[in-house]
Amino acid sequence: MNYTIRPCEMIEEFASCVVLQKEIWGYTDPEIYPVRMFVNVSRIGGHVLGAFTSKGPMAGFVVSVPAWRKEQRFFHSLLLGVLPEHENQGLGRMLKLAQRKAALHAGIDYIEWTFDPLQAKNAYFNIVRLGAIARRYCPDYYGTVRSRLQRRLPSDRLMAEWWLKSSRVKKALAGKSPRPARKTAPTEVAIPLDLAALVTRRSARAREWQSYVRARLQSCFSRKLAITGFEKTDAEAWYLLDRL
Repeated sequence: MNYTIRPCEMIEEFASCVVLQKEIWGYTDPEIYPVRMFVNVSRIGGHVLGAFTSKGPMAGFVVSVPAWRKEQRFFHSLLLGVLPEHENQGLGRMLKLAQRKAALHAGIDYIEWTFDPLQAKNAYFNIVRLGAIARRYCPDYYGTVRSRLQRRLPSDRLMAEWWLKSSRVKKALAGKSPRPARKTAPTEVAIPLDLAALVTRRSARAREWQSYVRARLQSCFSRKLAITGFEKTDAEAWYLLDRL
């Protein structure tokens, strides 16, 4: 399927972003970002980029919020979502590339966002396919989240750092491994390969996994290690951490 990625401009397009939040994440009404927020983001220097099909409907979107920390100007990527029927077609990556292009055009070379440390598919996408790194662990970042994807677990998050002009990002976007060869072996932290299946079968075990991963990654980050790679097989998945 062909997609056109462009900024959302009309109220109806911003309203589609509200509908897609329910369809993609299953958020309850109090957790959904409203139309007026998307309008404001698009008016104050951020971006709401929609992926439209050839027939017109929006299939996904990504939102960049202008942010400032000390002397650094950057974007916080608030949302990236693709409807289930459009998954596994490269659309998420297309949206991130469009987000990167818009950021560079605005003179911004850094974007950050949160992701669930136990979601192997997202970890692979962020670390390997995009070339992001992570060195901050945020326990229960959002408090209680009722999305079906949260699986009733605490909303622990990793903070992805996407340095848009870095060599590792350029390598990842060229389809190469972003992690350079190193003389020292990396530190490894395993995560469940399929969190959804684990929660369905053994919810208590899923909580144990989360506690383990939280403790291990926090310990690694306290020693100035950063997530630079991610690997998985048919049976297991794990983060690779190095000293930057």
